[in-house]
Amino acid sequence: MEMNKINFSVGFITLCHLFRKTYKSIKKNFNITQNEMRILIIVYHFEPDSIKKISERLALSPTLTSKTLATLEKKELIKRELNSKDKRLEKVILTEKGIRVTCLIAEFIEKFFSENVLKLMGQESDYLLKFSHHIKNKININEQIFNSN
Repeated sequence: MEMNKINFSVGFITLCHLFRKTYKSIKKNFNITQNEMRILIIVYHFEPDSIKKISERLALSPTLTSKTLATLEKKELIKRELNSKDKRLEKVILTEKGIRVTCLIAEFIEKFFSENVLKLMGQESDYLLKFSHHIKNKININEQIFNSN
């Protein structure tokens, strides 16, 4: 296997480890599951007008999404409202507590992740830099293809 692919793979594995480490720290500090965290952030940023849109955005089954929403409702982090025009649609809204918790989680992620990336840069900077350059190049190539059409 060529060295670029190995470097890319090691960079990817390193970032996956960092994401897992960040999630574990969130779970410990906020007593919230990964799916609960993901839903809170999606609802905060995108204000989806249906559970289906949340499920699609996070690649979760509608059943798992509904169960997770029920848990978030019990924790008083969200509330659900039926659409007055279409009863099949249910809007998910963050409560005041949900907004506060989501903002704290977002701040925590940024701080924790940034601090740990800096630590990794000292240990495995070559892998992470090569990984990020590879991703940047792929994005640039895709943008060029997209813009030429």
